[in-house]
Amino acid sequence: MTPSAEAAIGAAVVMNVCHILAAAALLTSSDVEKEIRARVAVEKSRRELIVHYYRIGYSLAYPLPLATAPRTGELPQGIREIRYPWYTWLSWALEERWRLLHIAWRRFDDREAATMLQRELAALSGWNQFTDSPNSVSLSTAHIAACLADALAIRDGWAPEKLQQARAAAETLLERDVWPWFTKKWSDDRKLKPADLHNIPVIALARSAQLARALGSPRASALDARMQAALRAWCRHRLSESRQTEGSAYDGYLMDSVTGWLQEHPDHNPLLGESRDAFASLASQWIHLTLPGQPHVQAPLGDVEPEMPFWQTSLARLATWYRWPESAWLVRRLPVTQMPAACLVAVLDLNADSVVPKAGTLEHPHAITMRTGWKSADILVVVGLPRNMMGHLHADAGHVIIGWQNRFWITDPGYQQYRLGEERDFTVGAEAHNAPIIAGKAPSRRAPKLLSLRQREAAIDLTACYPTLPVGAAVRREVSLQSDGVVIRDFLQRVGRETEVHTCWQVDAGLAWSFQQGWARLSDGQHQLWIGTFPGAVKANQLDRHPGSRGPLTLRHTETLADGTAERWWVFAQKAAEKWRHTNHPPAAR
Repeated sequence: MTPSAEAAIGAAVVMNVCHILAAAALLTSSDVEKEIRARVAVEKSRRELIVHYYRIGYSLAYPLPLATAPRTGELPQGIREIRYPWYTWLSWALEERWRLLHIAWRRFDDREAATMLQRELAALSGWNQFTDSPNSVSLSTAHIAACLADALAIRDGWAPEKLQQARAAAETLLERDVWPWFTKKWSDDRKLKPADLHNIPVIALARSAQLARALGSPRASALDARMQAALRAWCRHRLSESRQTEGSAYDGYLMDSVTGWLQEHPDHNPLLGESRDAFASLASQWIHLTLPGQPHVQAPLGDVEPEMPFWQTSLARLATWYRWPESAWLVRRLPVTQMPAACLVAVLDLNADSVVPKAGTLEHPHAITMRTGWKSADILVVVGLPRNMMGHLHADAGHVIIGWQNRFWITDPGYQQYRLGEERDFTVGAEAHNAPIIAGKAPSRRAPKLLSLRQREAAIDLTACYPTLPVGAAVRREVSLQSDGVVIRDFLQRVGRETEVHTCWQVDAGLAWSFQQGWARLSDGQHQLWIGTFPGAVKANQLDRHPGSRGPLTLRHTETLADGTAERWWVFAQKAAEKWRHTNHPPAAR
């Protein structure tokens, strides 16, 4: 529906149309229940748990049930430079399994699932450690605590011996591991700073507080008070100039635990009231960074991988609690096969109305989004705008990602390889992003300045992102979403005489290339995107594959600035390619 048609029929009718659109692809409770039952059947047939350590390319098998804790000395090295946290991904897989068995037990009265879950949680009493380093706290401690908290919150239906063993494991986790860590890390009353709110310690705190509450532990009050302080601090910093974020994936990872702790909290409603505005900014971020036509895919800005769908659970819970119609609309369009188990439960409980989110241009803590809509034919432009030093954000200010027709055509590695070498260089090195590389230096500071933001237009000053620029230098990038594509203008001033400037565009691995009359043509077999630049041309010899790439190809453009100043235009044209392709004039001169 066009904007003029909407205006003609009036706001009330538009709302009805939105509801009709929302219902067209509505995910039903029967769809969710069918998916849960299918997954539970798989879990009940397992004899071993296969864990894919996707970041480093390992897959390890663990026997079921795990009667003893895996011995880290018998696990591979993983990465030479660090002690690899094998237990983290193991605990992810265990939590997914245990949540499914728990759903089947409590929702569908599946006694076989109940017996398996009780046996495996009771076996934790034989573990001598719940994380890679004995007598310590990490993410795996939190995930195990979360599963114990959910299962022990209701005692009905437990076999007495198994209940006693599971409670013993939970109390050991709290007393032996969590409490010494808490008294050292969290027990003072100092005001929490952004750096204190990194996902790992807050996730561990949230789940420990949740477990202590489920057990009726004497530690519950202290743990919960500090967790409430952490939530309030996170909200305060999220809405301040700190712009608290670790990017979409890790914000979702953190909030999966925070909202899990909040679910059955005695002060659930007051805490939601306090947190409303901060949570609304999260929901907006997750909604508007999704790929048109693929609502479960977040733009690969910073450290984002598809193996981290925790944001879906968080958004589903927020949509239910606040009855946010735009959030509910997106959640109901998530593919049920892509949802984590916790999200399946949240969707079963979702009872909010649905309204199609408004497309447009928005500023988020670490990005700008411009989009024309939500269908695969719509276009999304994401511009990096990191302005804090939290982990999992990259120095990708000004980096542009373009999503259209179910893929990100102009993309980003989307993750950070921790192992030193070519792949790490590809993910966080100079050529990982497409802001100008000036005299061999890519932006290394998260210090962009948003100059202007209008409908489908943004201007960003990147000067402070380059610490080695000469005094008086200036670097600015302007991005415009037009009816026939995306136009980018880079303006460099006084960056040094005879300075070499590189611009590197990462392009989706599934696209085919051709080069015609100074333009590059990308094709998925049905759709095309043309890449052009002014002044000059795009040539075939500029295409290369970084040796550390998992597949995306890199288009490298190089120029030398005789006087240290340049104005460069980049055009990414869709259907109207012909009117661009046969001109040698920049967009401003058309």
